[in-house]
Amino acid sequence: MSEKQNLLLRLRQNVSGYSPTQQKLGEFVLHDPANVLYMTITELARESGTSEASVTRLCRALGCKGYNEFKMALALDTENASPNQPVADEIDHIVNESVQALHDTAKLLDRTLLTSAVEALHEARSVQIYGVAASAILGEYLHYKLLRLGKPSQLFSDMHRAAMNATTLSQEDLVVAISSSGSTRDLLHVVTQARKRGVSVLTLSNTPSSPLASLSDILLVAAKPEGPLSAGALNAKVGVMLLVELLTTSLMACDPHYAETNQLTASATLPLLL
Repeated sequence: MSEKQNLLLRLRQNVSGYSPTQQKLGEFVLHDPANVLYMTITELARESGTSEASVTRLCRALGCKGYNEFKMALALDTENASPNQPVADEIDHIVNESVQALHDTAKLLDRTLLTSAVEALHEARSVQIYGVAASAILGEYLHYKLLRLGKPSQLFSDMHRAAMNATTLSQEDLVVAISSSGSTRDLLHVVTQARKRGVSVLTLSNTPSSPLASLSDILLVAAKPEGPLSAGALNAKVGVMLLVELLTTSLMACDPHYAETNQLTASATLPLLL
């Protein structure tokens, strides 16, 4: 994805990691991007209660050389945005947000990183999956998909057990850490223990800049960061489920053994069906 493509999406993903002043400015842009298009840099600084220097720093953080390039990228993003569809009720709202999260995750996806993640999964002797609360549910999904492919893996949602597990790993293993915020204290402790053993870490998250991201060798980001009051919301989790699907589908494409095992494990459950 080009640095100047999907500017609003990248701003929405990254704004929580900015300084308070940059957050204030970023939220102002996100609130009414169409109006920002017609503002000079001085007007934007005044209306957002920041400064021209802050505006310039935000432009550079988003990969733009200056304010004019920022406005061009913003104009393209605003023009390409799909028109808002009338929302009949809360059901439509949830469906629309979840579908949008899938589209946004695809836009954010770095295919080079995805390839690296698939190679790391393929080469690992075993995969250790760590996640707590709602992230543990996503870990269950990944664990299930790897089981179907015959890839040795374990899931830990209890971080005390995960900490013990982390101290027994070697460089031949791979840790997959799942955390929407990337700031869960217990998970950070466990991943740190694994890193001390020289274990590579693949992270699935909704947050591109976080303490967990700094501990990771490979970071795959799903769209729609969640707030503390919306933890576990479908629109925040469906993007990570897409990443899991892409990882396991790509594993089957890289080695026919996985596809064969997938058929074998599926056949094993047939006698259990009525």
